[in-house]
Amino acid sequence: MERTKRQLDDIVHDFNNNKKQKLLVTTNKSYFENLANETIYEIFEYLDVYDVYHGFFYLNNRFKNLLINFNIPFQINLSTISKSDFELYNKNVIKPNKYRINILRLSNPFTVDIIFSPPRIICDFIQLEKLIFDNMNSKYLNNILKHLIHLPKLHSLILSPIDYIQDPSILFLHIFRLSKLKYCKLTYRIKDKEKALPIDFHGCKHSSIEYLMINSYFRYESFNGLFNYLPKLRHLTINNVVGSDNSQIEYYPIVLKDLKYVSFKLNSIHFYQFEELVKNFFNHIEILQISTFDAHTYSHGRQWEELILSSMPNLRIFDLKNDYSGIMQNFFYICSSGQFASKFWTEKQWFFAHQHDSHDKSYNGIFYSTNPYR
Repeated sequence: MERTKRQLDDIVHDFNNNKKQKLLVTTNKSYFENLANETIYEIFEYLDVYDVYHGFFYLNNRFKNLLINFNIPFQINLSTISKSDFELYNKNVIKPNKYRINILRLSNPFTVDIIFSPPRIICDFIQLEKLIFDNMNSKYLNNILKHLIHLPKLHSLILSPIDYIQDPSILFLHIFRLSKLKYCKLTYRIKDKEKALPIDFHGCKHSSIEYLMINSYFRYESFNGLFNYLPKLRHLTINNVVGSDNSQIEYYPIVLKDLKYVSFKLNSIHFYQFEELVKNFFNHIEILQISTFDAHTYSHGRQWEELILSSMPNLRIFDLKNDYSGIMQNFFYICSSGQFASKFWTEKQWFFAHQHDSHDKSYNGIFYSTNPYR
């Protein structure tokens, strides 16, 4: 009898709890819908525009009107989305609000085709400050880029085409025309690297770019033109600087007083060639990061010491990394010679180390800085 009573009590208790939870959910829903428009707008500002649209646009007419009249700068950040969903989103959100969008990121090729057809429509995005194209089809690239000049506030541009770029020179020609651009990151591929010509900067205008990142194949011979059109450059990163034995270039010194940060991954660039870049362009840099492969001359401490003292007097961070394979004797000599243990390096507290694979038949290793900061 007592057991039956306890079971009935438990059932009643569970029923009351469920009833309270349902009442709480209903009450919360009612409270939210009864909030003033101004309060709902404040809540929307903490949410992604797409999430707001997806959750509220089709809820009722009131919320649809709230979103249509949502008068704040829009940030459109789309990655994975189906084509049908995007067509509705473009119709209901992007098109009516294109004059208010200040950040636009598109990561699917079809999104660019839908929004910017024809390409001149991008001229209507007058508040756009930051534009990011991930996985963009290059066939749209030139047509869209030539219209970006009409955007008065565009200061940041990130491009990553999904296919090969036929002529990077045209890419730089359009980008350097953007008078307000401060930040530019380019990631592109070239189909035939062996036959790729240096970038032709002829016809470019002096650019306002301060931060430039190039994640692509960049010929050593292109530096003259690059630096000639970037007088305000502060930060330069290139992840694949390529040269050859015939890369004998007569450089014309350019004073880049704002250039403080340089980071290169070098491929087939002799140290004397890199030395020419430093002497002609890098006299004011404070941070230098260099990564090489099978280039043992970059691990000679004395030549670095001479170059830093003569041409980089303000250098405070020196980060060196050299991966190698098959030339162990050169590196063993460098590591045992103490070239990076002189007074010059110890006073700056720049220290280096060497590691190689422990496998008996391995010839792979790395020479690197362990403390690049002064």
